[in-house]
This record gives sequence, structure tokens and C-alpha cells, in this order.
Amino acid sequence: MAVFGMAGCTAGSGDAGGGTPELLIWVDSVREPAAKAYQESVKGDVDVTVEVIDTAELLTKISLFNTTGSGWPDVVFAGGPNDVAILADPSNGYAANLSETVDESVFKSYDGANDWCLIDGDYYCLKNDLAQSVLWYDAVVFEELGLTVPTTMEEFATEAMKLEGTGYVAGAIGDQNYYASYLWPSGCPMAAADDSTTVRIDPDAEECTRVADLVQPLVDAGVLDTRSSFDAGFLADVAQAGKVAMTFGPSWFGEFVLRPESSWAIPEGHVAAAPMPIWDGNDQAYSGEWGGGIWMASSHSKFPDAAADAVTYLATDPELLADSVTFPGSGPAFEAWAERVGSDPYYASSPVPAMVQQATLINPSEKPVRYDIQGQVGAVLQTEINAGTPVAEATRKFQESLIQLAPGSGYKVTQ
Repeated sequence: MAVFGMAGCTAGSGDAGGGTPELLIWVDSVREPAAKAYQESVKGDVDVTVEVIDTAELLTKISLFNTTGSGWPDVVFAGGPNDVAILADPSNGYAANLSETVDESVFKSYDGANDWCLIDGDYYCLKNDLAQSVLWYDAVVFEELGLTVPTTMEEFATEAMKLEGTGYVAGAIGDQNYYASYLWPSGCPMAAADDSTTVRIDPDAEECTRVADLVQPLVDAGVLDTRSSFDAGFLADVAQAGKVAMTFGPSWFGEFVLRPESSWAIPEGHVAAAPMPIWDGNDQAYSGEWGGGIWMASSHSKFPDAAADAVTYLATDPELLADSVTFPGSGPAFEAWAERVGSDPYYASSPVPAMVQQATLINPSEKPVRYDIQGQVGAVLQTEINAGTPVAEATRKFQESLIQLAPGSGYKVTQ
């Protein structure tokens, strides 16, 4: 990751109407302190109201305001990065074109990491963070068991199979992780949008079937758990017992999942991270993403420049993001964050190099789409895997559900 240009903000002087700009900002509870910090930073210059909402209800609320013709917030945080495809679509029209109000240097500071927000040549959001998958592993357990950090998926399967009978596992797949760390990096077409009206979803693609072929023997051997990484039983029986030798997971796993006493509670000096292993036939060792929230401004805002300034501050301010548990997408913010995490004695070695390597290797085969792929991951893929359905069958049911869902959002499905 070429790190990065300096971010910049627009002056905010182009807002129409005169007087003090007024902004309504919607956030989740996690982002509330950041919004309050912005509110304080512009006190006297911009009147800011911060409201905490359930971001799962964001699309419904915006749709209601579209119907009534009023009530839109000026700035929103969306925990579902797919929301930009819906809110930027002309049929919805909420998301403002940030290419018109945000300085070009801001986009350059992402070094391509904001391309998820690029639709038809213009940016409609700024990434709050990246959630690229890496290989997390317990360096102490690896040394004790004589394991080698894998660089290919075949090596991953080989090392994982060495755990059979030891009580250790190579992670859990009964949640978003199977989608984000296995199917997406492989290039399985689930949201492979060619354009705004055509998407490829192909259950028979090799990039899908090879994932199940590799994973099923590991499940059968008991070295991949079919529960969620957050399942209470998995936490008690496996994670908190120190029995996870390695796991794929997003960049926020270290600070949010592996470390906290209330979660996996892995002791200091154990956790390390490595780049993703490569799938045979792929040109790069790609990641997927589990998360990666976004900031958007409203096209209806009476103060578009002030809204753009707010989005820029919230997504890129180094001081604001230095203590975040997530990997900032913008360069200057990342540098402040990396200095803290990279020198933290909790880690057996700095996890930052692996995260940096994968930050520009999020498989571009997946695109923002207007159908609820994340909802189907939970309702179909996760449910089937948790129930013990063979991985190939669970994956096919998931993709078939997407094939049924996509036309209702205006897509022609190809294979």
C-alpha cells in the first residue's frame, strides 16, 4: 500500500442560503464520539445535531423521507458498505456526488482503498475503515505444534489438517467470515456486477466449488468449527480455552475479537498476522471484507460543502481515528493508527505489514449491489452452515437465493 497523500477539505464557502450552516448527522453508537468530536471542532461555525440510529434501519428511513420529500439527514454513517449502491442509484438519489464537493487530494489519500465508493466515475462515499481479511495466528501455538505459516490455500488446508485430534482449530466459518474470507477472496461470483443492470452469480463457477472442496474435509476432521466466531459456546469451549491456532478474519479482529477479555481473550505475546494465502490460479492473494463502514452526504442538504467537510473530517482525520479498533482507509489517518498498533506489545509481532499488503488486494470481483447480500449471508449461508448442511450445498442455496433476489433490484443475472 503506497501510504498515502495528505487529505484536504473543501472550504465550505459554496453553501447556498447564507447564515450559519446547519447539519444533522446520523451515526451508530460506536461512531457517536467521533461525530461529537466533529461537532465540538466546528462549534460556532456550523450548528451540528448528532443523532444515534440503528443503521440497519437506514435504508427504510431514507425511503420514507424520499416519499414525504423532507427529513433527510445531511450526513450518515452506514455500517453496510453495500448501502451506497442503493442510495447513489438515481431511483433513490440520496447520496451526494462527493466528487463535486470533496477535494481530489482526499480521494488520492486512499490510494485506491476508496474505490468501493466509485460509481460510474464519481465518488459517492468515503470509507471510514477497511475490513480486509488476513490470516491471524497464535505464534506460541504455532511454535509448540511445529506449524508453518501458509502462503497458499493448499498449504492452509495442510497445516489445518495437522490440528486433527489436538483440540485446536483453524477458526470458525458459521458467520460472515466464510463469505468474506473464503468465497470472496477466491473470486466466487456473488455480486460480480458488470454494470448497474447486470450481475454474475454462478454457483457452478470453479471459484465457488473449489472453496467447498477445500473446506469440507476440514469441517469433517473437526478443525474448522461451523459455529460463529461470536457464538457463546465457541467462545467458552474453544476461543477462550486458547484452542484457536489460526483463523482468517478482518483487520479489526485483533483489537475487537482476539484481544478483549469479554471475547477470545488471547493473552499478550501470542497474536500475529500474515498475508492471505493465494488460491491456485488467482493472480494475487486476495482478501475479502467483513465490514468497512462508509460516510455519505445527502444530495438534499442545504449546505452541501459543510456536509462534505463533515464527511471528510469523520472519515480521514488522523487524530480522530488513531485510537480506532478498525483500519482507517485514508493514508494520514492510517499512519497515526499504524504507529499505535504496530508498536503495541500485545502482539507477538506487528500485524500492520500484513494488513497493509492486503489493503490494496481486496478482490475487485465483488461490487456494491442494490440487493441485500449481507442479509442473505445471515439468513441462508450462516443458517445452513450452523445447521450442519454440507458446505457445498449451503453455498449453492445462498447463491440461488441471490439469483432470486437480484432481479427485484433491477439486475439481469448472468452466469
